Amino acid sequence: MFTRMRWSGLLFCAVAGLCLLAWSTGLRGGDRTAEAETILAKATDLLDLRGTDGAPFLLKAEVRLTEGAKSVDGVFAVSWAAPDRFRRVIGFPDYKETDVARGENYYSKRNTEGIPLMIWQLGGLMDSLELRKELPAGSKVRRVENESVAGKEATCIWTGPGKGDFKICVYAATYELASIDAGLDGPPQTQRRYEYGDYQEFRAKKYPRHLAFSGWDKRAIEVKVEKMIPVHEFAADEFAPPAGAVISKLCNGTEELKGHPEPLSGARIPVGFDDLDMDIYFEITPIGAVRSAQIVYSSDPKSNKEILSWFLGTSFPIKTCDGRPIGYQTLYHFGDRR
Repeated sequence: MFTRMRWSGLLFCAVAGLCLLAWSTGLRGGDRTAEAETILAKATDLLDLRGTDGAPFLLKAEVRLTEGAKSVDGVFAVSWAAPDRFRRVIGFPDYKETDVARGENYYSKRNTEGIPLMIWQLGGLMDSLELRKELPAGSKVRRVENESVAGKEATCIWTGPGKGDFKICVYAATYELASIDAGLDGPPQTQRRYEYGDYQEFRAKKYPRHLAFSGWDKRAIEVKVEKMIPVHEFAADEFAPPAGAVISKLCNGTEELKGHPEPLSGARIPVGFDDLDMDIYFEITPIGAVRSAQIVYSSDPKSNKEILSWFLGTSFPIKTCDGRPIGYQTLYHFGDRR
């Protein structure tokens, strides 16, 4: 997910790109790889609201963000006319953001300098439907099994560059996306689960009215879609940029990270922290500098302040869109550096 969350494809191309991936025959026995490709392609077609028969629409949802014992309610809305013409609004008591795409320009206004962790993950939950952004390069189908998900028969597909970092389950009878488990090759505290349900028909497609995320040490997000309607014509000022917005270029091209999302430079790791287990959320500027950092999980909270101070002096690889440097967000596991 991003300094400018890329809503040109967000939400509306569910598991888009799966049918375009070069799925390998790395599955043991090879007898269900073709089946997996077919299932994912059908799910993609069913959920792709931006296909050739797509049309403008309005989506409005209630959102609840939970961290530990604390929860906060907010709203999320999108007016979508085309990949380069849309408006997205996110509103919570302490966070407000409006983004507008108009042609090649992207206008963003929020009441904070950066994007908080849970807002970033809200984008991650919605963007999880466009799974090609989630799957690392070199992903292969590793295993296919039949399971029961929410009392319904589903086909579950393990894929990834490892033994099966992602598990994608699709309902067998309807080809609706049921769930995605991510980070299965990592420590339990950074594993993530996405769930989808209560599908509604939308023209010849379907869209889930309920989306949920859980993971990251008792963090959760619940999205309930209140309104999903076609729009014949938006109001003339629907895509007017918000006053005081920051202007940048819309990224509809190829994103590339020049290296792994981990620190490239900085002082030595503080003495005595070799055994520390920590996950940190970073916001990275277009030049690779750390704009902000937030602890997601720590095995020794007393060390958090010193470790964060150390990381704020490092630099990260630069990310580009069609060769143009852009800012980005990433989750980094401290143990990977040892």
